[in-house]
Amino acid sequence: MVKKYLMITILFLTATSQAKILVISDIDDTLKVTNVRSTMGAASSAVDEYSRFAGMSELFQEIKQAHPDTEFYYVSLAPQFWMSHLHREFLDDNHFPVTALYTNQGFEQDPDLKQKVIRKILSAEQADQIIYFGDNGQFDPLVYQQMTKEFPDIPARTYIRDAYSVRSSENVNSARDGQIGFVTAVEVALDLIQNDLLPAPMYSAIENAVYKSLQNDDGYDTFGLMVFPWWQDCRDFVWRWNVTQPSEKFLRIKKAITSRCDLVDTAKN
Repeated sequence: MVKKYLMITILFLTATSQAKILVISDIDDTLKVTNVRSTMGAASSAVDEYSRFAGMSELFQEIKQAHPDTEFYYVSLAPQFWMSHLHREFLDDNHFPVTALYTNQGFEQDPDLKQKVIRKILSAEQADQIIYFGDNGQFDPLVYQQMTKEFPDIPARTYIRDAYSVRSSENVNSARDGQIGFVTAVEVALDLIQNDLLPAPMYSAIENAVYKSLQNDDGYDTFGLMVFPWWQDCRDFVWRWNVTQPSEKFLRIKKAITSRCDLVDTAKN
């Protein structure tokens, strides 16, 4: 049975690694704990290379392991002169695989700037699949929606972190139709597995990373590795995954999400 299971996994990896995948990701409030909607929070986090969302680097590493030819592009509106070097340090120090990093050559916070960069990347690469990562603090849902319209022939999965809520601010850019909201790396891993973009055996590394951090995360942390920054408001999050035979770690993570995000349905997995 074990031998058969290993053979299935090997065949899966062989088949899927032939497809060229592009991961295109934002950094602030997607991978790095920043609080971009707060001037003070964004300023204080600029030189902080250690505060990151638990499980995200492990998730990216597992994608890379499953699909060795995956290219990872990071596109940020952070000013180049100030943040390019710091963002690169953040990615390297936290073991995110990197193909290229693009930052803002000026100061203007304009979604068109991100679209221009991503448009060039997609035009230059012959991708079979795109995986977008962003958050709802600024323009990511709008940017990725536009890119999906412009490149309809390339299958895309879009994951938007529910870092803020429309209940507290009308300026929050919620996930658009077809985009998947998430709170932790666990939900993204589940979705990638259910869409045959990540082998099921790779899930445990991501679950373990989130669970381990959750054990030391009281929801009021301001520095370091964390699951829920104190300022996060995820009340717009919707749980959409059915998990059969959930582990104790998964149940603990789901319970924490349910409590923090004020989910209504606490009974189902």
